[in-house]
Amino acid sequence: MGLGRAKPADSSLLGLMQIATMDRWALEEQSRRRAQAVYVGDGVALCRVLGRYKFYVATSDVGFGAHIMLDGVWEPWLTVFMARLIKPGMTVVDVGANHGYYTVLFADLVGPTGRVAAVEPHPVTARLLRKSVDVNGFRQRVKVAEMAASANDSLSLTFHLPEGEPKNARVIDSAIGDRTDRVSVKGGTIDGLLSRWKKIDFIKIDVEGAEEDAIAGLSGILERDRPRMLLEFNAARGRDPAALIDRLFDLYGDIRSVDFDSVALPVTREDLLDPRHGEDWLLYLGED
Repeated sequence: MGLGRAKPADSSLLGLMQIATMDRWALEEQSRRRAQAVYVGDGVALCRVLGRYKFYVATSDVGFGAHIMLDGVWEPWLTVFMARLIKPGMTVVDVGANHGYYTVLFADLVGPTGRVAAVEPHPVTARLLRKSVDVNGFRQRVKVAEMAASANDSLSLTFHLPEGEPKNARVIDSAIGDRTDRVSVKGGTIDGLLSRWKKIDFIKIDVEGAEEDAIAGLSGILERDRPRMLLEFNAARGRDPAALIDRLFDLYGDIRSVDFDSVALPVTREDLLDPRHGEDWLLYLGED
């Protein structure tokens, strides 16, 4: 029996307001209908994501790229949550931007009067991120910083690059790991990077265990602006997770966790530090 011909993708453009108003299940279905991917050489595919954006991704990327190439969407519950949250004119920071999936969405949501900073230390991934920003026409509103968010400026850090899983790349002790899966990257504070930006409205942080250093390096912004924040957190990865959670409670008063229905629900200190909870939390801090 021969292989059947693939059903052509829906060529209509998914509207930005549609992304913000539909639920995660509808977004996933609509994105899959419009998903396309074409190999452009050198291990890179050009895809259509969220039924709207052109997007470059490494074809060897199993954990993220495979989903983008076939489904055209990533973390639909979180995509919907942030699409509802980000408004025109906002100033947004994407820390641990990876290929730039959220960066591109943020740039569209803030519009020409807003600004986005994308922080990504992985040299290959940062190059693809820039290409995706450029091909969608967002260069003028996006600042790409090829660095790891740290507690101090002017650092040289060792970055571990898992094969096929660049989204899980992380800062490590230089004595750990095979030399072929490590690279030296620049480290710096978000406070220093954005010292000339007058106000930050929203920050997304996904840095695979470096949350404490990232938060320490943007303490000035947190004290000054109290920006809304989405933080991936897992107590098992931290040096002193209790101190970090206490710091966030002191700053914001309460912490919520985004569930799979795109709703931010209250969560307790005990819940967040419970060693029996193995999965990552997606913490939301700030006003609705």
